[in-house]
Amino acid sequence: MMADDYKDAYLREKELRKLAEQKLEDKSRELYESFEALKAANSSMQENQKAMVHNEKMASLGVLSAGVAHEINNPIGFIYSNFCTMAEGMSDINTFVFTMDQLVNSGADAETIRNAWREGLTRHDVEYLLMDFESLTSETIEGLERVKQIVADLKSFTREDSGDMDMVDVNECVRGAVNILSNQTKYHAQVIVDYADDLPKVRGYFGKLNQVFTNMIANANQAVSENGEIHITTRMKDERVEISFRDNGCGISETNMKLLFTPFFTTKPVGQGTGLGLSISHGFIEEHNGEIRVESEIGVGTTFLIYLPAADQDQ
Repeated sequence: MMADDYKDAYLREKELRKLAEQKLEDKSRELYESFEALKAANSSMQENQKAMVHNEKMASLGVLSAGVAHEINNPIGFIYSNFCTMAEGMSDINTFVFTMDQLVNSGADAETIRNAWREGLTRHDVEYLLMDFESLTSETIEGLERVKQIVADLKSFTREDSGDMDMVDVNECVRGAVNILSNQTKYHAQVIVDYADDLPKVRGYFGKLNQVFTNMIANANQAVSENGEIHITTRMKDERVEISFRDNGCGISETNMKLLFTPFFTTKPVGQGTGLGLSISHGFIEEHNGEIRVESEIGVGTTFLIYLPAADQDQ
């Protein structure tokens, strides 16, 4: 009888253990499937975030493209005009040189050649042409440098950052943002810049920081009225690089200040803003272990202060 009781107890314990093991296995499988689902959702979220960042950059690029085309068209226009003028002048100089060469080879006397030389210089205005060529060449080089700089700034804005952070010159990064937006700002506001000398570099992504600074300037330009002012300064403060964007625009209300970095929040009319610029900028600065602060007063203006840790100069 006692043996039967032990046997029954053993079988019950075995059955309970089997049920417990089955529940544990089912729970483990459920947890694994949930984990895989979370991994997939996280991966999808990261891909969506990358797509949102890319789309915001492309939206900004679309707005910039017309201005950039205009900025390039201006120097290209006078470069073309200069070359046409130089081509006409070279034709006159070639005629003069060819005529003189024929005269010299004809065996004419020195007096005849001298008189023909003076007459040809005056008729073809060679002295003026040579002086004009110097001016046209200088203007053409300046125009080509301008086009080169515009293309470089546009390339910086659109470039994809590599996986590793680089040493970034903040002043150069801000200059690129100022230049790429110059066609928008110069007809609407005065941009006043003050770059600190010997500013230490920061470790980061040039393209992402350039996108942040471009966003700051574009927002300030939209906030100010005609002939408004945008002050941009860089300096060292408390062992961090401070980049300040201050405007004398309309200011931001306390209600909107609380939502400023919320994705898709915008006070702009439909079709004039995605509401992602400040949210993405905030994320980029956090990615650089930095900080964004905002100070604003209605009717007075707004200041965005960006702080980035200075890189170890021995690295």
